[in-house]
Amino acid sequence: MPTDIQRFLQEYIDAFLSTYPSYGAASGLHQYDGQIGDYSREAIDARVRALAEFERRAQAIDSAPLSAQERLDLALIERSLRHEQFEWTGLRDYQRNPLAYSPVLDVTQYIKRNYAPLSERVRALTEHLDGVPGVLAQAREHLGGRPIPRPFIETALDVYRGYLTFYEGSLPAALNGLQDRPLFDAFLRANGRAGDAVRDFVGWLTDDVTPRATDDFAIGERLFSQMLATGELVDLPLDRLVKIGEEELRHNREALAATVAQIDRHRAPAEIMREMGMEHPSAATLLEETRRLLDGLRDFLVERDLVTIPSEVRPIVEETPPFSRWAFAMMDTAGPFEEVATESFYYVTPPDPGWPPQQQEEWLTKFDHYTLKDVSIHEAYPGHYVHFLHVKRAPSQAARIFTSYSFVEGWAHYTEELMLEQGVDPAPKFRLAQLAEALVRNVRYLVAIEMHRGAMTLEEATRMFMEHAFMEELPARKEAVRGTFDPGYLNYMLGKLMVRKLRADVQAEQRERFTLRGFHDALLALGAPPLPLARQALLKKPGRDLL
Repeated sequence: MPTDIQRFLQEYIDAFLSTYPSYGAASGLHQYDGQIGDYSREAIDARVRALAEFERRAQAIDSAPLSAQERLDLALIERSLRHEQFEWTGLRDYQRNPLAYSPVLDVTQYIKRNYAPLSERVRALTEHLDGVPGVLAQAREHLGGRPIPRPFIETALDVYRGYLTFYEGSLPAALNGLQDRPLFDAFLRANGRAGDAVRDFVGWLTDDVTPRATDDFAIGERLFSQMLATGELVDLPLDRLVKIGEEELRHNREALAATVAQIDRHRAPAEIMREMGMEHPSAATLLEETRRLLDGLRDFLVERDLVTIPSEVRPIVEETPPFSRWAFAMMDTAGPFEEVATESFYYVTPPDPGWPPQQQEEWLTKFDHYTLKDVSIHEAYPGHYVHFLHVKRAPSQAARIFTSYSFVEGWAHYTEELMLEQGVDPAPKFRLAQLAEALVRNVRYLVAIEMHRGAMTLEEATRMFMEHAFMEELPARKEAVRGTFDPGYLNYMLGKLMVRKLRADVQAEQRERFTLRGFHDALLALGAPPLPLARQALLKKPGRDLL
């Protein structure tokens, strides 16, 4: 018989996954396959009312008799519902950002992992595709009649055109081996309707939304602070956060200058960085070099005993799907509830072969041999891939479902420094690459705050990436544009600083008992909660200092 707390936790989880069934399906809970979610005004209003009722019930629970895990799970639920309330009633991206609807159009989960017979997956895929026109109609209803920020439209057009290319080309081709002709024909009809809806949506964004676009994308100081407080449980004043970011930027710029002097003290950092950017694989060899890198990084982790690697399954390196090509590289790990198909994908984005040669070369400068190693640390070993192998083993459903931006990206960013300090590559150019990536996160942190409190333009943010992170104009502008619709991307650096502080505090408490592997395993065993909750779980005296 479940206790009251267990009943409450399960009821909230069931309601959450019913609201976001695509998230449940992607997590490996295949009872949600084929479901796409309801974004009608009535459904959103009902969800907001349900969240208020769940919050009332959570506040009435006596935490004294709960186990440590139950207290953590309850805290995760409370954080989840308050942040979702903020997203629906405060941030309101569903009314201002076409990208808010794009994740539910991703149907790759049905074809990239063999978790069930192909015919069963195609039935679910067909059902999912049948829901696409309805979701896009709801999107137009919510987004219509108000000016949309120009960079949101620019990125959304790239994303939805990518989906259209995928629906029309790659998706039918991936199912050519299906023997059930009636089932394949039903899929083709649903896929055609979905493709038509996406094409119409792209046309609407181009012809109707673009002419009334606005350059005003900032969410303002109040909402930015609420985003951090509800999402990451961080309530520090923005001015203090800016000072912390400026100090970290200064520290890394000084370290970069010292590293450049090791290479050639007569040349400027920008010159050395530009030259290093020329040392990259070709577009044709990029994926194979990445595969070799992953093998070497995994071997180093095992040799140094830095963290448990819970699985022998290796990530599969593939080219990024067309609808996600705004990212240079990204990890797609099998969901925490996936029991059959455990394939995980490390996506890397070569330049578009249709670009002019100069633009292709500019894109490849981000994949110099040293930066590729640092990015692969972040994405795979011991970054996201190793982390989500641990999440799969987390002790509760809540711990596997409810993750925080600052933990997920903070851990991955922290591991870049960890591997450097452990000697994964003693070359000064690798140190330079690690610092360059750290500077990108420093700039993300600062421009996220400054752009969204109205103190910095998109053009100024682009220049800051170029000047302080030594990026070429194309990737610098893409980074700045991302900050307009992803204000939370300050969490890479914010999370890293909190992990670094937590490690120092745990070491101070444990003294001679402290080991890196022990700390890393204990941290990752929690799942990915907001880091203030991780402090409470791992420290006898967590204190209030997060950074």
